[in-house]
Amino acid sequence: MKKKILSLFFIFVCSVANAEIKCLNKSGFITENFKYLKKNYKIENPSDTLIFLFNHGGKGDRAAKKDDCPFWNDYIKNVIKLSKEDFGAKKNLVYLVNTKPLWGDAYKDKKNKTKWLPFPGGKYPGKTKTEKKIDLTNEIIDKFLAIGIKPNNIIISGHSCGGWLTLLYTARYPEKVRGGIAYHPACYGELTAYKIWTEKGMDDYLWDYNDHEESSNTSKTCDTKDRYKWEYACARNYLSKRDSEIKEIKEVSNLRITVFHNEEDPYDGKTSNWLKNIKSINFIETPTSKENWKINGKSCKAKISKQWYGYGYGHHVMESKCMPEFFPQVVKYFQN
Repeated sequence: MKKKILSLFFIFVCSVANAEIKCLNKSGFITENFKYLKKNYKIENPSDTLIFLFNHGGKGDRAAKKDDCPFWNDYIKNVIKLSKEDFGAKKNLVYLVNTKPLWGDAYKDKKNKTKWLPFPGGKYPGKTKTEKKIDLTNEIIDKFLAIGIKPNNIIISGHSCGGWLTLLYTARYPEKVRGGIAYHPACYGELTAYKIWTEKGMDDYLWDYNDHEESSNTSKTCDTKDRYKWEYACARNYLSKRDSEIKEIKEVSNLRITVFHNEEDPYDGKTSNWLKNIKSINFIETPTSKENWKINGKSCKAKISKQWYGYGYGHHVMESKCMPEFFPQVVKYFQN
């Protein structure tokens, strides 16, 4: 009898644990209970409805694996909480944008998904995943504008690669949105952790396929010979896109974005200082280990899931209990 009771208790605990970690893998409007609204959901008063678009992070230029979850409840809970604040509209909605299946064109060789195609003349062969994500996001926003949502009632946001997309989209289409919220923007790998790329564009040990003396005689793949063993073969030419995108963002005179940053972010923690120099940006530094990862007694440590294990707390502050402490600053910025 005791064994049966223990078994039932174990099943109950596991069920509760699994219920807490819910994967959301579609684009669409989401409720505060982590449920999607109907696909044909009709906005009753579009002229007085504010929409937060949220883009997830992950995978740089390649598609995510099938078992990678684009949105889980801990990941988006603070996005939903922020949407409950008063931004001047009668109703606020959150719209998730899933770009998980997209591939950058350098990955057209589907048989060797971890191999890159060469960069002819040092140029990226086609469209990057970020560009395709921007196109998709633009299509969604155009549909909202067409039904009567005001540009001033659209705030684009995103984490990591989604944060980088937020910077670029807001720079390119400032007339279509009120502004953006970029949570720890980064989309070119662990630049801080591996000391790969500095603000001056210098790299330590990256090997460039197109500079290699035998490149013309090798196969149409870009194997990497550096210590950074992730996806950045053809690294110098790929990372040069980061410089061109930074230049594009800097050229916008009144960039209306809130940026969340952390010095101990293994991605762009040490390489995002250029954002501090853009006066119109609301740049928010989040607590590091020096502050014991706390602000006003609230922990800024996130419950990092297994798929993010080892990537550091600094990149995931947006998931932590301390995020609501920054909400008044965000609201005030967008009200001015």
